[in-house]
Amino acid sequence: MRTYKETTEGGFTVCLPQQPRNIDNGVINRLRGILKCRDRKTVIHVRHASCWLTRHKGNIVDCNGDLVTTLDPDIDMKLVVDEDINLYFALKDERLLDDVGVFLEIID
Repeated sequence: MRTYKETTEGGFTVCLPQQPRNIDNGVINRLRGILKCRDRKTVIHVRHASCWLTRHKGNIVDCNGDLVTTLDPDIDMKLVVDEDINLYFALKDERLLDDVGVFLEIID
């Protein structure tokens, strides 16, 4: 488990499902309020993009909105937010992704 900042500075790119399920603005807003007064580390679970594409059969996009495929030369350096999509958006809205308390855990 490494911080989000360490992971992205290490060359990894965090991607999102093209059509994410379970995005709930109410949950995102509630999480934003909780994040303002947190005192523990926050963990976002991610998967390798190649694993996501072969197992889940879902499309993913990178931070530029470009479609990621298994033919991408840097597919090994791409991670996909798995179940924590609302948390990811709440952290992004609050500009807390680069905070030292935000960690990425790779699950496979």
